[in-house]
Amino acid sequence: MKTLILSSLIIHITAGTIALLVGLIPMFSAKGSRLHNRSGLVFVYCMITVAITALLLCVLQPIRMMRLFLTGIAVLSFYLSMTGWRATKQKKNGPTAFDRGLTYVTLVVSLGMIGFGLNLLIGHGVSFFAIVFSFFGILTGVFALQDARQFGRPTEKMHWFFQHFTRMGGSYIATFTAAIVTNMARVTPAGAPEWIATAAWIAPSVVGGMLIGRTVRHYKLKFSKPKAALVS
Repeated sequence: MKTLILSSLIIHITAGTIALLVGLIPMFSAKGSRLHNRSGLVFVYCMITVAITALLLCVLQPIRMMRLFLTGIAVLSFYLSMTGWRATKQKKNGPTAFDRGLTYVTLVVSLGMIGFGLNLLIGHGVSFFAIVFSFFGILTGVFALQDARQFGRPTEKMHWFFQHFTRMGGSYIATFTAAIVTNMARVTPAGAPEWIATAAWIAPSVVGGMLIGRTVRHYKLKFSKPKAALVS
């Protein structure tokens, strides 16, 4: 059992580290290039591995609040990366049975996460991890419900494009946050002010969200221009 736990932990950390490094390549490489596509696919595979090993560690180990929290982030990161990647496959024929199944299964998982978070609140009172785990369950469910409602409805021509980079970007932000929080105690000196730890939880989402929002506005403005203006 100890060997399995240790192996899963090593794979989990390795996949997460590779994801953080490789995930930067699609952001700065030419969109649609071979490098962009290949590195993005590696990132998705890493996120699949991170999610599987996180769930495995949760099952194999006694309940640990930090482990539960990181598992919640892993589930969210996995769904965002998968739907971001699958968006590029849907631009012609729309969502497949696999896409629908992924969304519905994630909805069920998100309900389980919310239920577990509420159980922690009822059984142990108000705590940081109970609130945060419920929050990530709700956030995961919001994304999945958004996708479920979109099935069968007409979408904007470039919907897949925006879904692709916003979801992939969101997955990277969640993974980056998990990495910072996990290693915060190792990189901050003893007696460091509490606001540093708080900033580690909030800053990646704030900064990353602003960058994604700016990118969305840039491309919406670009796509709204007449073709003649783009050519000139």
